[in-house]
Amino acid sequence: MKRQIYKPYEQNQAMLLPPSLEELIPETHIVRVVNRMIGEIDKKVLDKQYKGGGTSAHDPEMLRKVIVYAYTQRVFSSRRIAKEIRENINYMWLSGMNRPDHRTINRFRGKVMKAVIGEVFYGVIEQLMDQGYVNLESYFVDGIKIEANANRYKFVWRKSTEKIKAKLQDKVKQLLDEIDEIEDAEEEEYGDKDLEKMGEGKEIDVEKLKEAARKINERLRQQPEDKELKTAKKKLESDFIPRLEKYEKYEKIFNGRNSFCKTDTDATFMRMEEDHMLNGQLKPGYNIQMGTENQFIVGYSIHQRAGDTACLIPHLDQLKDQLGVLPKKIVADAGYGSEENYLYLEKEHLENYIKFNTFHKEQ
Repeated sequence: MKRQIYKPYEQNQAMLLPPSLEELIPETHIVRVVNRMIGEIDKKVLDKQYKGGGTSAHDPEMLRKVIVYAYTQRVFSSRRIAKEIRENINYMWLSGMNRPDHRTINRFRGKVMKAVIGEVFYGVIEQLMDQGYVNLESYFVDGIKIEANANRYKFVWRKSTEKIKAKLQDKVKQLLDEIDEIEDAEEEEYGDKDLEKMGEGKEIDVEKLKEAARKINERLRQQPEDKELKTAKKKLESDFIPRLEKYEKYEKIFNGRNSFCKTDTDATFMRMEEDHMLNGQLKPGYNIQMGTENQFIVGYSIHQRAGDTACLIPHLDQLKDQLGVLPKKIVADAGYGSEENYLYLEKEHLENYIKFNTFHKEQ
């Protein structure tokens, strides 16, 4: 039987010269692509996010490269990125052997990077255009709904808010009418009227209620023993005003939407593509619109509307603002087919391949 021969294995072997990380990374590795692409983006947009002074900070360009490369490897956790920087030669080379901790990475990503993410993204797209990978000839757009990191059971519905607010308005008007009756009776007795007729007119807002409470307080200074006015004051200040303030705040948050989540007020409740329970449960989320060409994501936009139809125009407007020009041809499914969208595409002189919703039915 022949003797098996093994390759040398010596963990403690001394080296005259340590190996260079540069030699360990292949020339075509994606980490080199990220390093080159991100390195060519203007660094001034990052420098503007720093106030200056104090102790030295990690180079923002290094952090930007590390985060972008981590995302290409589907690594999103700041702790995981920090671990890779300590252990992975690709990250070591990219970071120049710097070792930012997870707090530094998270702070940079949450504050500095968040403010310039659009400029970084479209800076890469401009490089792809310069190198001929993207020519804005045919633009394929579609949407996907992504669930928000929010409590799916902390919801607020616009219809419910409107109904409850209407009932509250009725109670408020009834109370103000009672206050007016008290004042009318006192006017006959004292001939001095402080309160206006607050129960009349259109919808009552918080400012009107605060004005009514102020006038009641003035009257109570003259007649501190008036129990009816004391009761009215308590209802206004401890119940009606806080509730009406809450509903007016909700109406501002809705901003045309039908719902929002209390733990993420930007998220709208919508049906997701993934429905494991098969019950059509609504979940807080966002409608992400993305357009591609030659397998590169060229444009993206985030929307609070569940339907794709109303998202096409704002998506293309944003793309035009960032790149200064629109693609020549727009390709999308029937979910984008509407008269408004066709008129917009005609106005912008864009060829399009978008079927309308009833195309197959009419065929």
